[in-house]
Amino acid sequence: MGKKALFAAALAAGAAAVVSNAVLNDTLRRRPPNKDPLPDDEETRAATVWFKKYAKRVTYRNSENMRLTAWFIPHKGHRYAIICHGYGGRAECMRHRGKSFYDLGFNILMPNARAHGDSAGDWIGMGWLERKDIIGWIYEIIRRDQDAKILLYGESMGAATVMMTAGEQLPPQVKLAIEDCGYTSVWDQAKAAVKDLYAGAMGVLIPAVSLASKVKFGYSFREASALNQIRRCKIPVLFIHGEADALVPCAMVYRLYEAANCDKQLLTVPGAGHCLSASVAPKLYWSAVRSFIERYIDR
Repeated sequence: MGKKALFAAALAAGAAAVVSNAVLNDTLRRRPPNKDPLPDDEETRAATVWFKKYAKRVTYRNSENMRLTAWFIPHKGHRYAIICHGYGGRAECMRHRGKSFYDLGFNILMPNARAHGDSAGDWIGMGWLERKDIIGWIYEIIRRDQDAKILLYGESMGAATVMMTAGEQLPPQVKLAIEDCGYTSVWDQAKAAVKDLYAGAMGVLIPAVSLASKVKFGYSFREASALNQIRRCKIPVLFIHGEADALVPCAMVYRLYEAANCDKQLLTVPGAGHCLSASVAPKLYWSAVRSFIERYIDR
């Protein structure tokens, strides 16, 4: 290779590094929280009143000495639901889901993911780093209640977090998981996110951004895989997805469901967009959730 070719290759590599780090900064660095996405309807107003009346702020420090926060709403009994929010959200934005699970008899823990809400951290882990934080919250519950029966629930990035957590070695107190609109991997979601940008040309940057993530955070986008984790999962999983999801393609849920070797159930909702299945078909949604819970929570 000639000097000009070597210079051009070095220049291209340097440019790729600069751009990939800029993309990481733009997408994974802590950002101002999204506006409250919940509609001003009767369900939201009831959940807001409930949340303000009963929610208690709790904290713990994870293995990286980050101070993580959550909202806890106590209930009678030993059932606990850990409810995980999505990318750019915060715990209180899941209060409508918290209220629904509370009405099903659950103590509610709604964590702020790292780099979200008032939890510490500057970088979002897209579920891969957060899975370890959720395991920490699980043990915080068990430390207080050895007889706990724990359900994991999440939407979008929170759903990916739940699936990535479910693939780890979990204590027997964790009974089941419910994921709504989670992605197969960070790699696949990055491809889906850029497919319409400049006719997909931005996709050529994904390998470089993934490598930058590996260097900076210790994981590549392919490694951050809910699909691989779900293959190792031993607890029952209910997979839910809106068939009209324009953010996380519905095709991903079929791959996840097929990969799972655990007890499992699949619900897709026609006409439902991203994390909107419960709004489009509430009776179908909550009937499936309730029956799945009662089938497995006391095992």
